[in-house]
Amino acid sequence: MISVTIVTKLDDQQHSSSAVAMFSLQVLSSSPRLLSLLWLPLLLLLVLPLGPKVTRAGGVARPMDPQLQEEYCKNFTYGNGRSEFFSPGFPRNYPAGIKCFRTISADYGYFVRVDFRDFFHIEPPTNEGNCDYDYLEIRDGDQGYSPLINKFCGSSFPPIITSSGGSLWLRFVSDGTIQYDGFRAVYEFIPNPLESIPFISKCEFEIGGATDYIGSSNISEEHVSHASSHGVPLDCTWIIRAEENKKIYLQFTQYELQMPNDCNYNFIQVFDGKTDVEHRKHYFCGSVADSYVSESDVLYVRFYGDEKGIASEFVAVFTEMLKIDDVEECPEGSYDCDDTYCIDENLKCNGVRNCKFGWDEESCATEGEGIPLDMTAPHVIIILLLLIFIIVGMCAGMIYNLHRKLTVDKEDIIASRKSLASLADSRDFLDEAGPPSPPKSRASGRVMAMTPEDLNACYVPGPPSGGFPFNSRS
Repeated sequence: MISVTIVTKLDDQQHSSSAVAMFSLQVLSSSPRLLSLLWLPLLLLLVLPLGPKVTRAGGVARPMDPQLQEEYCKNFTYGNGRSEFFSPGFPRNYPAGIKCFRTISADYGYFVRVDFRDFFHIEPPTNEGNCDYDYLEIRDGDQGYSPLINKFCGSSFPPIITSSGGSLWLRFVSDGTIQYDGFRAVYEFIPNPLESIPFISKCEFEIGGATDYIGSSNISEEHVSHASSHGVPLDCTWIIRAEENKKIYLQFTQYELQMPNDCNYNFIQVFDGKTDVEHRKHYFCGSVADSYVSESDVLYVRFYGDEKGIASEFVAVFTEMLKIDDVEECPEGSYDCDDTYCIDENLKCNGVRNCKFGWDEESCATEGEGIPLDMTAPHVIIILLLLIFIIVGMCAGMIYNLHRKLTVDKEDIIASRKSLASLADSRDFLDEAGPPSPPKSRASGRVMAMTPEDLNACYVPGPPSGGFPFNSRS
């Protein structure tokens, strides 16, 4: 008896998975014919792997419970409260599948400086030298869209990092496999002796509600003058918050960039949930700005204008929406947009198309006025085109029928004229020949009356003895 056993096993550290596949084949030595039939499949099993090929390209971690992640991130987000912070889970290894954020901000006139101490041990980079698995990301500013300083991983200490302004934005990310000790860092605020630009508050707006407008008109003249006079960019952010489990519908009613298609001078960005690059949903720097429905209950809208782009203008309206299933109904006090979204019923007929397809304004009319139509709506344009096509077809049909009728009438008139002319010629001929003499009957000697058909004209015999009025009676 021949027995073959193949075992494949994958094992790793925390949150790893193991797969065991066993294959057993028994062939009786007394069955050489069966063995000759099975030798090729057996060879393939020995050469080819069982299951998919496993490569190290960053393990996919299962989503971590938000409360557990917040607890792990405290060492990183808050540190020890004395200008010191650590990797998540310190002093133990950092956990798998975690994302932690923090912003370090100094007072006006100060820089932020970060120095890594004692140890720095994060999963090594890829063969190409990229920090794609576990890494510490640092940006020069207070948002996830601020200029990237670098991503750090491996066991080499990063250099001392100093901000160009008053803030640094940091993010720590780990994948689903292989965790290390992490790091310890300290930060301090150092004065900026060359600071010459006067202080101005951050250009940031926080807004919410069922619906409202945002735009360049919200930016104060002070911020515009400060950017223009000191040669610094105008960088403003609107934070739109909706109720929990609701979405935000954003649409641009006006969009005019001073330098369209030049993203160095002016642009608008839309972030969903967070301001890092992964959550950026739109980047507008051309001539068109599309609408967007958020996936979370927080939306960030950033406007950036530098030099020639400072005077750019835009207006956007946002609407708080509730997402429902196809079989669900909107709750009381809501208006159904007929697209699996509900809005506040008070927004109906308010002059703003709060639903994505504008159904909340379709059947609205003020007293004494007709039903308003949005002439830019696609369905209205299609209906108008159909009406125009029908009217043009009717007019063309009427003109054709009129022309045909006139042609037929003209032919009838011409034929009638020809008939009348022929009849007139016949009368003239009879007048020239005179009336025929009536024949006499041999039997009676009476005058036989000729019928008009025989003469092709009317014949009236004279009265006997030339009576009245041809002969007067005496």
